[in-house]
Amino acid sequence: MKKTTFILLLCATFALFTNKASAQDGYTYSLQHNTGYSFTIVAVPNASANNFATSVQSYGFTIILPDGVTIDTGSATSLGGAASATFFDGTNVAQPTIDGYLITETLGSPASLSAPSAGTNSNMYTFTVNGAPVLGDMYILENNSALATTVTPLKSFMQADMIDNGMAQFVNVVDPNAAAVTAPSSFDFATLSTAEVELAGVNVYPNPVKNIATITGVTDIESIVVTNLNGQRVLNQVSNLSTIDMTSLQTGIYFAKITAAAGSKTVKLIKE
Repeated sequence: MKKTTFILLLCATFALFTNKASAQDGYTYSLQHNTGYSFTIVAVPNASANNFATSVQSYGFTIILPDGVTIDTGSATSLGGAASATFFDGTNVAQPTIDGYLITETLGSPASLSAPSAGTNSNMYTFTVNGAPVLGDMYILENNSALATTVTPLKSFMQADMIDNGMAQFVNVVDPNAAAVTAPSSFDFATLSTAEVELAGVNVYPNPVKNIATITGVTDIESIVVTNLNGQRVLNQVSNLSTIDMTSLQTGIYFAKITAAAGSKTVKLIKE
């Protein structure tokens, strides 16, 4: 074998190894419980010797919540400070027991994360859950789940440059075909349960509602608080508590928390 041929073969072998090694670099997402109802989605680097700081151009993931539970998107903070939170009703994806938010952000200028070799998680999106729920699970949607496979825009991703080659090359570094999460990726709200009891047998109708909704199945109602999808309080009734007057509200989805002596119940209402 000629010397030049051997060198070329060696270079080709090295290049193949380098590509395989870099292919192992990447990220998953994890759900970090801060305190109370405050949470952060963090980016977790795969185990790697790569000491090149990751440059992030854009990212996204989906947060799944029990039906009727919302997050306060107005107070949320993110890697670039301008993340978008798009709410979707689980009924529209044939899963009426859940609701969700697609979180995405495209950065005006790439943001830098610690090099993967440091093994440091990076905060991506910090938010608060509204209404102090005590039942159900919240979780990051896995990329290989049935829902993500059916509705592919809900899949997690991160467009990033992880290769120290003097060029800015942004590619997806989150595996679209794997779970793409690292434990813990879910949270059981029952762990935050207090003495508050969820009311049973409560019915609010009609729903959708044009103006007035009637409440049945509960007595001794103390208050009714209605919030919008951003968690903002839009109604606070302390009288005439057998009905909910939504005449002044715009068309959209709302959540009514009905509190009585025996407990409370949050109901999702659609205003026509």
